[in-house]
Amino acid sequence: MAQKKTPSHSFRIAEIASLSGVSTSTLRFWEQHELIKPDYTESGQRVYLQEHLEQIRDIQRLRVVQGLSLAAIRTLRARSAAGTQGTLSTPTNTAASTAGDGIGPQLRTLRNKKGLSLRDVAAQTGLAASLISTLERTSLGASAASIHKLAAFYDTTVTALSKPQANNHSTSKSGVVRSDEARIAPMFGPDIRIEQRAPSDAAMDCQKWTLQPGAGSEDAYSHAGEEFIYVLRGLLEITLDGHERHLLYPGDNIYFDSNRIHSWRNPGEEEAVLVWVNTPPTF
Repeated sequence: MAQKKTPSHSFRIAEIASLSGVSTSTLRFWEQHELIKPDYTESGQRVYLQEHLEQIRDIQRLRVVQGLSLAAIRTLRARSAAGTQGTLSTPTNTAASTAGDGIGPQLRTLRNKKGLSLRDVAAQTGLAASLISTLERTSLGASAASIHKLAAFYDTTVTALSKPQANNHSTSKSGVVRSDEARIAPMFGPDIRIEQRAPSDAAMDCQKWTLQPGAGSEDAYSHAGEEFIYVLRGLLEITLDGHERHLLYPGDNIYFDSNRIHSWRNPGEEEAVLVWVNTPPTF
């Protein structure tokens, strides 16, 4: 069997890192999250082509300039592959932006009430103005930590922002929520699904989370209260205070003070399904 020939215009990982300004560790991380797919030689070495370099630069632009999460970028890449070819662009018309009012218009209203510009909010939160703009327009594109930071800045919570603006979700006096009656919080994109399983005025924020492989908070955050997580299926990795890492398997649970800085992700190869409870509803 003949060995696969390496094109003369190809690059090794160190070369592509130097050309793109993206570290080799980040390139490997993006590959794990299926954002880029280099070719491989028979000996197992990565080989990058000019098209990979363009993709890497697009991803870097969306991460740094637009401030998009890895999940949002992966969604854009899937749409680009299914439709037009070429560079990626920020979504302007998504299901989340048309499903009800969404979180974006509420964030814009809160910003306008404070009389602040996008640059003002960016300067005070440390988030990119382009990220805030995208989130206000599409209700998508930010990580869980970024949305939580914005909610805290506006003296509200992610839970409050995800409540329906119209009173079109009836609540049974018995407290029963049927399987098809849960409210869906769409702001985290297709890789993170959050079902609100408690009434809007409940003292506990009871949710069912479904995380696709690789999905996570990306950054760490904290808030008032306490929380409980129970793993129904898959894996969950949660890190407390930046160094205390726990890997939870089906049937495992964790209970911790939400004031502790925490981050989380699904490190497995299948979706993770969780029961997640915050009290009071401060997420």
